Amino acid sequence: MVADWVNVFATYRVVPLRREEIVQGVLLPGLAADAPPVVLLLERWPGASYVRETPFGTEVTLLRRTAPPTRERWWLHALLFVLTLLSTTLSGALFAGRDAILWLELPLGPWVVPVPGGIVPAQLVPGLWFSLPLMGVLLAHELGHYLVARRRGMDVSPPYFLPAPLPLNLIGTFGAFIRLRSPMINRALLLDVGAAGPLASFVLSLPLAAVGLRLSGVSESVYDTPTRFLVPVGTHDALPVGGSLAFHALAWAFAPGGGTLVLHPLALAAWLGLFVTALNLFPLSQLDGGHVLFALAGPRLQRLAALAFLATLLLLGFLWMGWWVWAVLVLLVGRGSVAHPPVFDPAYPLSPTRRRIAWACIAMLALSFVPVPFAI
Repeated sequence: MVADWVNVFATYRVVPLRREEIVQGVLLPGLAADAPPVVLLLERWPGASYVRETPFGTEVTLLRRTAPPTRERWWLHALLFVLTLLSTTLSGALFAGRDAILWLELPLGPWVVPVPGGIVPAQLVPGLWFSLPLMGVLLAHELGHYLVARRRGMDVSPPYFLPAPLPLNLIGTFGAFIRLRSPMINRALLLDVGAAGPLASFVLSLPLAAVGLRLSGVSESVYDTPTRFLVPVGTHDALPVGGSLAFHALAWAFAPGGGTLVLHPLALAAWLGLFVTALNLFPLSQLDGGHVLFALAGPRLQRLAALAFLATLLLLGFLWMGWWVWAVLVLLVGRGSVAHPPVFDPAYPLSPTRRRIAWACIAMLALSFVPVPFAI
């Protein structure tokens, strides 16, 4: 294999990076990317390859894994998926006006703490209207990242789902994530992987929202809410939620009449799908939106946009304190910075198609963002 690139490169360098090896070189004068020896090299190369024209000639970047494939703990991913399905189904039952948990009162000094003492299986079935579509959206989002990364030859983990039991978390999950073990080589790869997840979750959430809103009902006068949407919690309570531009448009098209809507569990799952899509598209640090904006505009504009967006979140925190929590979490993940880390080859250009995808992601953020998610 070394002889192959020696025969086509006028000059090259080999860079070990984590568990990968990068070979980057400029083709010999007179050789183009479609020349037979170059085509043969790219076909035989056991990894990803990138070609671009530069003032110095045709540059080829080759990436391959040098370490053995990571042995995945599939049992752990499956267990977390099942536990998250259970926890979200329990939450879904609550949103359907049922309580599938038998609560016991545990005295702790002057306090009485409710603890789960069992599950009522018959009450779980309505919760599937919420848990199955929500898990589907989360899975689609993470598989979007996973499949594109694998297609590009990257070392990436399967999705980790994070269960969250009631009453610690009302929706039953803290989301899902994957681990990228390979470095980001250039802006094209960064965009491909970063945009795939939000595109999948956004597209799937739209038809789910349309059907869920059609199944939703109009509230009775017992509810007093500053928003148009209500989420039933148990048999007596309701939680007012805000709506994104996309959700309001779908409600106008598919919901039964005007007035305040009591969201069907399916509609709530779709609402969360759009909400999670927006959270991931924030142009901060290593969130999907940070990947997209860094790829589209470069490090300086990404950092400026991230600082402006962070300031906006801090102001919105006076309307919903959750934005302050989210800002702190992003800063912790970014080790105190909202700037995206650099890539190996920042000069690699984006094609017109990739630029359109990046702008589509920015539009999805505008359509999915809810300034005040919960009116509490």
